[in-house]
Amino acid sequence: MNRGNRKARIFEDDRDRRRFLRLLIEEKETYGVDFLAGCEIGNHFHAVVMTPHGNLADFMEQWEGRFAKYSNWRYERVGHLFQGRYRDIFIEHDVHLLVALCYVFLNPVCAGLVAKPEDYKWSSYAATVGLLTLPSYLSIDWLLTLFPNCSLKEAQQRFHSLMSEAKPAEAYIRQHEFGAIDPDALKRVIRSYTGEQLRLGKLPRMYRSDLRSSLAELFPDGMTLSMRGDAIYDAHVTHGYRLSEIARELRISPARVSQIYRRIRVSRRNGG
Repeated sequence: MNRGNRKARIFEDDRDRRRFLRLLIEEKETYGVDFLAGCEIGNHFHAVVMTPHGNLADFMEQWEGRFAKYSNWRYERVGHLFQGRYRDIFIEHDVHLLVALCYVFLNPVCAGLVAKPEDYKWSSYAATVGLLTLPSYLSIDWLLTLFPNCSLKEAQQRFHSLMSEAKPAEAYIRQHEFGAIDPDALKRVIRSYTGEQLRLGKLPRMYRSDLRSSLAELFPDGMTLSMRGDAIYDAHVTHGYRLSEIARELRISPARVSQIYRRIRVSRRNGG
């Protein structure tokens, strides 16, 4: 993903979005990249891609660079269109993929642009679930990985149904058998992934509660004062809990929790 410099708009109108998509198609063919999902918002974009040749940096340099040149030409501007290097997240597991897809497809909903993900025009979601004709540049074979033993049409329908759940990733785990893999272990994997994205500020607020550890799990009985301070920091920064929520769990004042949090934050910044 990437966003506009100083959070300014990247796409002024649909003409910009069409050019951005056209450049994506051209560069994905040049670099042999598979495009799995994407969404274009006003001041940022998201894309889920697979790079069999390990050339993500080259692909992104050309895609973003060509669009930046077009945008500066069209609007007679100079300087940087994007705020910096794109952010990339390496997807390590099928369930990680599901979490990433939920993030991308729910983004317009989180932004208040639409009520349902299929209603947003500049997202690949509607085509992914079969509500629009599938464009040739969009790869949805991953659906058959998430839903084995299904036809592609059935997998589209099941994914569409899954996305209507309040917590799609958790629902997916409940609905599937993972053989020798412990479902609790899978939850820990997702929590780890989700926590890292929370730390980096990459997940929308409505998705922050999905599969994160509960406050009771983060503050087990018998913690030392030092351990509790670290747990307060992690609960707030990594897991996205408000300091007031942590204070209620620990039955201490919000001012005391805030004081502890600030002390740990300063210590970590100073390498302590």
